Amino acid sequence: MKSVKIFLLSIVSLVCICAVSCSDVKLVNNGYENVVIAINPGIPEDPMLITKIQEMVRSASNFLYKATKHRAYFRDVKILLPITWSSQPHYQRPSTQSYEKANVIIANPHTQYGDDPYTLQYGQCGDKGRYIHFTQNFMLDDALIQVYGDRGSVLVHEWAHLRWGVFDEYNDLVPFYADGDTYEATRCSKEMKGLKASCTGGTCGACDPSTGLPEADCNFFPDQNQVTSSSIMYTTGLPGVVDFCDNKTHNREAPNMQNKMCNERSTWDVISKLDDFKNNHPTNIASLEPKFTFLHAKDRVLCLVLDTSGSMSVENRIQRLQQAAGIFLLQIIEDQSHVGIVGFDSYATVIHELTLIESEDARKKLKSLLPKIASGGTNICAGVQAGFQVLRGDDGATNGDEIVLLTDGEDGGISSCFSEVKQSGAVIHTIALGPNADAGLEQLSSMTGGLQYAATDKLDENGLVDAFTGLVSGNGNMSQQSIQLESSGKSIASNDWFNGTVFIDKSVGKNTFFVITWEIDTPQMFIHNPNGKLYRNGNFEMDTVLLTARLPILGLAHSGAWMYSIQNGAGTTQIVTITVTSRAADENIPPVTVNAHLNQDTTSFPNPLIIFAEVSQGFLPVVGAKVTATVERAGGQPVNLELLDNGRGADAVRNDGVYSRYFTEFLGNGRYTIKVSVQGKDGIVRLTTRKQSHAMYIPGYVQNGQIHHNPPKPPVDRNDSQIQLGSFNRVKTAGACIVSQVPPGTPFDVFPPSKIKDLQAAIVGDAIQLKWTAPGDDLDQGTASFYEIKLSKSFAQLRDDFPNAQSVNTTDLKPKVASSEESFTVSENMELKNGTVIYFAIQAFDGNHSSALSNIAQAALILASPPPTSQPVQTIEPTQPHNTVVINISEILVIVGIVVIVVSLIISITVCVVTKKHQAVQLDMNSAHLQLKISRKGPAVEVIEAEQNQAVQLDMNSAHLQLKTSRKGPAVEVIEAEQSKWCNAEHFSTLLNVLATAGSITGLHYWEVNVKDIPSWAVGIAYLRIPHMIPGSKLGSEENSRAFLAQKEAFIVPNMTPR
Repeated sequence: MKSVKIFLLSIVSLVCICAVSCSDVKLVNNGYENVVIAINPGIPEDPMLITKIQEMVRSASNFLYKATKHRAYFRDVKILLPITWSSQPHYQRPSTQSYEKANVIIANPHTQYGDDPYTLQYGQCGDKGRYIHFTQNFMLDDALIQVYGDRGSVLVHEWAHLRWGVFDEYNDLVPFYADGDTYEATRCSKEMKGLKASCTGGTCGACDPSTGLPEADCNFFPDQNQVTSSSIMYTTGLPGVVDFCDNKTHNREAPNMQNKMCNERSTWDVISKLDDFKNNHPTNIASLEPKFTFLHAKDRVLCLVLDTSGSMSVENRIQRLQQAAGIFLLQIIEDQSHVGIVGFDSYATVIHELTLIESEDARKKLKSLLPKIASGGTNICAGVQAGFQVLRGDDGATNGDEIVLLTDGEDGGISSCFSEVKQSGAVIHTIALGPNADAGLEQLSSMTGGLQYAATDKLDENGLVDAFTGLVSGNGNMSQQSIQLESSGKSIASNDWFNGTVFIDKSVGKNTFFVITWEIDTPQMFIHNPNGKLYRNGNFEMDTVLLTARLPILGLAHSGAWMYSIQNGAGTTQIVTITVTSRAADENIPPVTVNAHLNQDTTSFPNPLIIFAEVSQGFLPVVGAKVTATVERAGGQPVNLELLDNGRGADAVRNDGVYSRYFTEFLGNGRYTIKVSVQGKDGIVRLTTRKQSHAMYIPGYVQNGQIHHNPPKPPVDRNDSQIQLGSFNRVKTAGACIVSQVPPGTPFDVFPPSKIKDLQAAIVGDAIQLKWTAPGDDLDQGTASFYEIKLSKSFAQLRDDFPNAQSVNTTDLKPKVASSEESFTVSENMELKNGTVIYFAIQAFDGNHSSALSNIAQAALILASPPPTSQPVQTIEPTQPHNTVVINISEILVIVGIVVIVVSLIISITVCVVTKKHQAVQLDMNSAHLQLKISRKGPAVEVIEAEQNQAVQLDMNSAHLQLKTSRKGPAVEVIEAEQSKWCNAEHFSTLLNVLATAGSITGLHYWEVNVKDIPSWAVGIAYLRIPHMIPGSKLGSEENSRAFLAQKEAFIVPNMTPR
């Protein structure tokens, strides 16, 4: 699979136009046609699922028509059913549609990671995505409509990701942002009303009751009935939200992915300027009812159409063809497939009609029939037409069948069969061998949705074998697909060694093969399995004609490190290659796979390539892998390029399992081939969930002033045994790209630094600290020359008039190499007071060019405000068990030391105060707990072992009557009590307080307090008993006591000096 995008390069930005290799969706007369929804083969047959799909699409068609202002709806939708489902008379055969190219996939993850609908988006703003993913449970469980919204609305939300390349307008990671002297929920439009609330134990209150500042458990609950109709990319769960944000309603300051990726443009501004809507005007359409066609997948039917012309004798190509196609027939093509062979030169010859792959003998027979003689001219269309003849051998049609077309020559008449190819309904995969393969070859794969590969004559790159091993089925059944673990080659001098290690992980191991090829004499081959067993030449199946040795591993290959050592015993240097393939160990557990793609199949200098590699296990991203792309350039040495999953440069999202990088080192015109190698190390690689481009899980909504809770989002099951991936190797070819207009010699500098997308700003003391990831000299590679940083109190000024904003002195700031973490402290004369919000933006320069303007970061200072007097927000929520609040005075956190005569420890469920400190904190180690010592890493402490003191004693005669002693040591928990009994002279009555006593004359004293599940609390000392009955009387509120006031993980220390 490949993505097709054309990049236009300007000095400061890249403008992208793309076409992804998914199903051939077209917008014709306001109607989308050939939309494909595919059901995974692992989903059991269920007629209700088909009914729900149809209901969703009908609803989506109407919703889409309204959302696009009468410009688009779903006219033609094809539902692709798996081969495992029973056949019905009205089911049709697919043509170029397939599971792997479907727009919407319905499949279940193999571990319990929830039912979030999402879209896999690789690219930049306006780029098409890969697919939409819905789980079976999402489609069938109507209870999920409450938390995600109507399925049709959700489909439109995801369609906007997939088709138009826009992004979400909420942000789970940054749900609130500063706006003047308050905080706003990250949303679009800003006119969407609702409540910020923190809800625990069935009760909701302000976030936090003292300051209104958002905490980790703070959520925005939108009003069910809104005064605004936008935006769909914020939520699909409200009935009145039916529009995309436009330039009038867009919230440019919200820290969401849409603003980050699209330079603060509104979603409708992006959508309306795409090709779909350039000449597509509003139209009144009488019926928005989609037409549904049911396609039933079938077993694979494929014909090898192989060039046997005279040029195939050059560079030993005909023998290499036999080697590579032999591996395909013996190891790659799936069981129950039908395969035929055609050879062509000036004419075409049917070498063998379709044969069912049902045994090893059938595979070996086909391999033995591969062409061995090269002569004559090149007639590509004759070969294709003979291939169609073979494909009709099973049912008289070619719809959905495949041709693998390999050629090394030119053919001036290739276009003569284009029309027939388009009408065939077959998919043609092309392999261009050598530098002179016909320039029109790739048009055949492009017009049919086939794969596009190329291989040079450099044997050590193993390119031809890689092309054939990439030709796996696209039916969605990962357990059937062959997976390439290793592909490597080396020129070995006489008597020298070629050594390496391949890690076979637990997700693979069936049908494992080691294949070794050489040029002249048979080398000495040694393979050690993880248990120490040694395989030698005698264990291999030898083919001395094709110079190939094949080692099948019987049963399930042991997981672990397989080491190979190959010695060249020839009297001269020869090239040796090794290829390792395997299949899934368990049909119920998907293997780790890599899918490699390019952003475009053809490009002209100076438009850069983007190389993508998606590493996953099933639908779950694999992060922490080392991914390297090897680019074979026309007329030059290969270039190795590390791909990154850091959300910078070409990479859109951090830790989403998609590793990306720009390629700019062009050298000559012609076909560039790209191979991706992935290494995962045990303990470093891990599975994660997709956190971007999915419909929002709505926590609840507000109706008549009451918060109606939705059920909490199900937690991720992180105890699943499959999460332990172990070490692994994978190899995948990304295909070929035809490059033109590269100037001779060394290309001049045309690439600017890439846009900085992760600028952050935070107030630290009297200064502001900025952090970001360094771009490169050429996009995301190399080192930029210098930065220009500007600040403003106006977001709009930085966005619209950056050159005239106030400059920051960056004289001492020297850019680091690309992908390094940058940090810079801004200490300009700035007045930092309550409500201060300062915005920052940055550009990078390489001497000749500047990057696009970075994201705009804000540094905000909002101090505490008096606590509100309003009552807690009323809530209505699903029935949940009541959580008992336990306050334990022996386990965690607060440390206090002071010389006292009588000490009273007071624990209170109270509010926090946020204050700004103007100086760096100095550690007073004379007051430190004896388990703390100074760390060598700056103003920090480390925990050491020390003698433990006795626990303090609780004075329950002072406790609020809603507190009772817990069985877990010196602790209290909250209970219910009659309010009439609260008024007692000895007990606290207005706040949940209790005294803890310890008498002392002098010395240092320490207490640790566990405040589990308490959002805010206080602990401190009292020199005399504080009054219990005075309303609002609390620790630290009058002259006889001092307190630590805390909220979550932060705490403030007021003046502790005794009076």
